[in-house]
Order: sequence, then C-alpha cells, then structure tokens
Amino acid sequence: MDVATSDLEVTVATAGDAADVELDAFFETCPTSFAQQSRHWRDVITPLAGDQAQFLLCRAAGELVGVLPSYRYEGPLGAVLNSVPQPGPLGGVALAPGAPREAVYEALLTAYASLARDLGCAVASVISNPFWPDDALYRRFFDPEYTLENSCLALDLEEEPDSEELPPGASSHLRRNLRRARSGALFIDDAQTRENVDEFVRIHEARHAEIGVHPLPRALFSGALEHMTPADKARFFFVRRASDDAMLAGGFYVHHAGVIDALMPAVASEDARLGANYLMADHSIRWARERGLRFYNWQGSPPTGGVARWKRQWGSREYRYAYFAKVTGDVEPFLRSTPQDVLRDYRWHFVIPFDRIGCDDSSGDRNRGSGRSTRRAAWSSLETRR
Repeated sequence: MDVATSDLEVTVATAGDAADVELDAFFETCPTSFAQQSRHWRDVITPLAGDQAQFLLCRAAGELVGVLPSYRYEGPLGAVLNSVPQPGPLGGVALAPGAPREAVYEALLTAYASLARDLGCAVASVISNPFWPDDALYRRFFDPEYTLENSCLALDLEEEPDSEELPPGASSHLRRNLRRARSGALFIDDAQTRENVDEFVRIHEARHAEIGVHPLPRALFSGALEHMTPADKARFFFVRRASDDAMLAGGFYVHHAGVIDALMPAVASEDARLGANYLMADHSIRWARERGLRFYNWQGSPPTGGVARWKRQWGSREYRYAYFAKVTGDVEPFLRSTPQDVLRDYRWHFVIPFDRIGCDDSSGDRNRGSGRSTRRAAWSSLETRR
C-alpha cells in the first residue's frame, strides 16, 4: 500500500459500542499488537486511577490501518498522557498488516502530540515494541526529549522444546526443581472463578507485604476476570497441594495475538520449597505454546538479582524497547520535584525517567536534563535520593 501521510485521516474515539466493535476487529487482525493495547485492558484499568481513555484511529481511504491508545492522568504536578499506563504496560502504535508503516506512524504520533497539548498535558509518552522493533520510527516522528531504555526477558516459543518439554537453554537447577514440582504433590487448578482469584490475591498481598512493596490493586484482578477472561485475553492459573487442596501459588497472565505476558505470579513464601512457582511457570509456558503464541514475556525485572536469575534459568533472552517522552506543556513542576514524589503521585504512570527529575538549574531551558536514560540509572537515582 503506497500512501502518503497527507492521505491518512486520524480521528479520536472514546468508549462506545461502535468504536469498540471496530477496535476489536482491528486488533484481531494485528499480529504485532498486545493485550494491553486493547479496549478490554482499557475497561480493566480506567477505574483504577480515573484515567481518561481515547484511541487515535488512522484511516486510509476509510480503512482502519493503525491505532494508538492514549490515557490522560491528572496528578498534583500536572497532567500526563501515556500510550499504556498501569502495571505491565506494553505498546504504542498498532499497525495493520500491509499498512504503510512510516506514514501511519508519522500521522498517529503527530496527532498524539497534538492531542496531549489540547488536553493540557505536560508530557506525552509512548512505548516501543520489544518483539517487532520500531524504536527508529518513534525517534524520527515523535522527536522525544526523554528516552528510557528498557528491556524484558522472554522466551521464543517457536524454538522446539527439548526431551523434557523445556525451553532450549533451561538450566540443570531448573530441571531438578521441576522434577520435584511434577512429582504429583501439586496440581494446577485453572478454574476462572471469583473465589480462586480472591484466594490468589490474598497470597499476592501477603507476599508483597513481606518484601515491603505495594501490591497491585484488587480491582485490577477482578476487572481482568470480568472484562478480559470472557474475551479470551487473560488467564489465571493456580497451584494447589494435592493432600489438602490448599492454594500455594497463583498467576495472572494477559495474552493476545503472538504474546503472553506473565503480569503477576505469586507464591506463598512458606511453601516455595515445594516448587509451586516452577509448576505454574511450566504449565503456563506449555499452555501458551499449545495456543500458538510466539513470545512468553516474563516482563521486566532488576538487571541483577534473584528475580532476573530465576527468569534466565528458563533460557530466556533479553529484548530491548524504550519509553519515549515528549514535552507538550509545562514540565517545570516535574523537573523541580523528586523521584519519590513522582513515584507516589503518578504510580503506574510514566512521566520522565527518574534520573532526569530534579535536574534543576537557572538556564530556563524546559528540556534541561533531557536525553537517554537506562533503567538501571533511573532506579539507581530513585534509591540514592531517598
């Protein structure tokens, strides 16, 4: 399809039956899109923090060829616009197969920046695609002042499993733990019920209290059960002990097109030695492979430490992507703030990298402190300035 940007029309759609039907049909034909870009995810996350959701729709001769979600969030320092907020965000521009890639990206990103200005947002941000790279298009057509280079660990499920039905590169430590977990003392319960989800959430909350971090809101899980599981966009798996049916672990996964995201697994710490987390991961990987999904995304984690080692032992590889942020209004309140205040007041919403917050000087340049950041540098800045 040979189309110039001037031949494309971009409109803005809010929630509504007609728009939702069109969005559903578009995303079902878009092999490089994510569950987090869908209107089902919109219905889950908008009640959590009051985000105002709109979808930018790009058409060529009346045919929908690209979509870019947008979520406006108002905080005490000003409003921001995210392509996807809340836990486990992925996705910026979603492109129809055969659509003119450069023209659609340019049209949607230009309209997105304009929308951010019209909505009074200080910063607009988008997330690139780790599995079908498009960073260069964001740098070219979005012209961001800030970039946070990020990565996730994932398995390519097109690679044939080995004789133990494990991904290539699985470690010997993993194999020992899985043999124990598969011994019959534990079993998978995949009944998608409110009771199971509530029990899993209690494990999740208890585990997060132990390590001193905020749990995900209960409404996220109940919303996924209501809006995403009936649409076959999310799945919960639970691990129980065979001797007494006690739930030892659970996991929340979203999936669409070629990708499944392990958004939140949780295991009761006192039962971790039984290998419930290994059985759940093993089952979810097999389930994803049987569904024909391409990538099993563990999501991000600190670059070093136990969580990263646990994910790497499955033979996972690193896939790079980025958050791109463009200044579209008064960014001064953020530059004069602290990483801790922004984290508290804009939880689960990207603004600018933490290591660029507080870069105050007397230059009067609204872009001071701009440039590229790494996740390691951003989080290190948060820790060192506590």
